[in-house]
Amino acid sequence: MTEKKMYAAELNKDSESGETMRLHRENVELRQRLNLVTSLLDNLPGMAYRCLNDENYTFEYASKGARDLFGFSAEQIVNAYAFRQLVPEEDQLKNYEVLQQLTPENDRFVLVYRMRSAQGEYRWIHERGKGLFSPEGVLVAMDGLLTDITDQKNEEIALRQENTRLRFSVDERYKLGKIIGKSQPILKVYKRIVQATGTKAPVIIHGESGTGKELAARTIHDLSDRKDKPYITVNCGAIPESLMESEFFGHVRGAFTGANTDREGHLMAANKGTLFLDEIGEMPLTLQVKLLRVLDGGGFSPVGSSKVLHSDFRLVSATNRDLNQMVCNGAMREDFYYRINTVPILMPPLRDRLDDLPILVDHFMQLYAEETGEKTQIPPHVIQKFESHDWPGNVRELINVIRRYLTLKEVSFTPFNTPAPAQEYPGAKADISIVHSDLAMPVVDDLAQFEKNMILKALNLHQWHMGNTAKALGISRRTLQRRVNKYKIK
Repeated sequence: MTEKKMYAAELNKDSESGETMRLHRENVELRQRLNLVTSLLDNLPGMAYRCLNDENYTFEYASKGARDLFGFSAEQIVNAYAFRQLVPEEDQLKNYEVLQQLTPENDRFVLVYRMRSAQGEYRWIHERGKGLFSPEGVLVAMDGLLTDITDQKNEEIALRQENTRLRFSVDERYKLGKIIGKSQPILKVYKRIVQATGTKAPVIIHGESGTGKELAARTIHDLSDRKDKPYITVNCGAIPESLMESEFFGHVRGAFTGANTDREGHLMAANKGTLFLDEIGEMPLTLQVKLLRVLDGGGFSPVGSSKVLHSDFRLVSATNRDLNQMVCNGAMREDFYYRINTVPILMPPLRDRLDDLPILVDHFMQLYAEETGEKTQIPPHVIQKFESHDWPGNVRELINVIRRYLTLKEVSFTPFNTPAPAQEYPGAKADISIVHSDLAMPVVDDLAQFEKNMILKALNLHQWHMGNTAKALGISRRTLQRRVNKYKIK
């Protein structure tokens, strides 16, 4: 090898050695930067993450803050869990809608939702993140930071409930929404309604016909965060079974004969608001199955379409039937019953809240006096009739009696769930009325006289002490007073 070639080789060797040293220095610096970034991320008050925009929102990276936030290690979060496994289904829908609206120009988002910890409890999470897009503009991943705001969120919910309670106990002492009353049974209803407004859980309202179940449902909506959103009422007993699926889920054009246009169903109409299902005991089993899937986050498809839709609605149901017995009889699915029966509210019958009678009478007298154009006061002897009546038709019957009094200036109580007297029907046979008057009435009179004598004996035995007498007879003091007034016992 010539001296010139040897010199060139030596220079080349020195050059390669210098390049290697440079690369080594850059690798060391890169590792130092990565360690610094990792250290910064691990020391953040929360969990930094990268999440793939796949079916389950899989974690690609999680900082060590995962341990403090959820009780899971960062390795567990990346290898064994995903957002879809930790976030409840009702919150997933909201998050999905926000992510779907991200664009390369509008790539930042903020979310508040719940995530399940290693202990099985749900924590309120505040997420601030950024979407990462491909050159084609497709969302491929999200970077962000999760922080725990459970304490702040619980305080916020408690404060909102307390403000609601104070507002209605001070400003409207005997009223909640359109529900009127101050008795203990109705105050329990007020408390349960206020509790229900702070959650998204399904509510079911039980009660006899005429007790105000729909008023309670509307009050729940009006006091909730959804008060400015749709309130959709559906009477399940008024829809033919053949049309129920279309009414609830909607249909597309051509789905069946007469479907000339696309039609939105009740579920989508109630999106972001409240869906009130009255007489839910009338819902057929086939629809219970499909609605259960919707409530569990599975979505639904309009009739004639394969597209899956989701609707964020608050479910409130009402019934005057014994749903537990319907489950035993096979008329209602057990899983559906438990799904809708999360927050039960019982509307008391009017006979159990007679302390509210004066307030209700005054309210409805003022409300319906405008129809007659004059203000009318109900005389004391009419009030006594009201107090001695058992009101089998509840508040609805009271409204009917008051409107009748305002119109005809007379008080009459229509028999409840009993046929009208035979003489009121054209062509009724005379012997029917004879049997009614000659046989039935003496029996009634004998029973009334027996009750009167029993009350009189009890009063004398207890020296006319109303409380002790009522206790001995096994009735309330108010019921005893009504009976004394009814039989004019002195």
